Amino acid sequence: MKEVYLIQKKDVEKATEVLTRAFHEDPLIKLIFPDSEERKRYSPVLWKFMTRDGINCGEVYSPTDKIEGVAKWLPPGKEHMGIWRTIKSGGLGMGVALAKQKDERKLSPRKIQEITDNILQIHKEMMKEPHWYLANIGVDPDHQGKGYGSKLIKPMLERIEKERYSVFLETNLEGNVGLYEHLGFELIEETKIPETEIMNWAMIKRIE
Repeated sequence: MKEVYLIQKKDVEKATEVLTRAFHEDPLIKLIFPDSEERKRYSPVLWKFMTRDGINCGEVYSPTDKIEGVAKWLPPGKEHMGIWRTIKSGGLGMGVALAKQKDERKLSPRKIQEITDNILQIHKEMMKEPHWYLANIGVDPDHQGKGYGSKLIKPMLERIEKERYSVFLETNLEGNVGLYEHLGFELIEETKIPETEIMNWAMIKRIE
């Protein structure tokens, strides 16, 4: 797509930096990395893993080659990770990063797995048909408010509509719900993640 830049392996470090900054105050990321400084130090392991997985199994875009923002899209059949795929993209490094945290509020790996499994189960229950998955999207705080979020989403939505697939996403920020509704998504599930104060909003853009 000419409207956006396809992120490649050489861009992974920059994309990781952008997502780390974009998601620094995200409720789920704050739960996993409760200390602000440790979050800056260790959450890049998560975003590098997520970006590599997107390059390997889907498509990752930025508004331009300057990487002002990042959107990871997974195609039908690639929405969910297995063990081998996790290993291949560097997911095992997450365990090391989590263990290095010294904050007493940190969660155990088992608890984090329970939380992610809960979110995954919602996705699987809501979307049984083949679909595209907007796995994550973030714009660098220095570039927010410039329309980059819409620029990352609209071209893909137009393309996916021509392919005749629905699109699924979830967000843990209530303020994002209205933004996605403006782009044609509808809210299909609103749940509180068990044993946390975090809400999960599941949304879908159906085939028109």
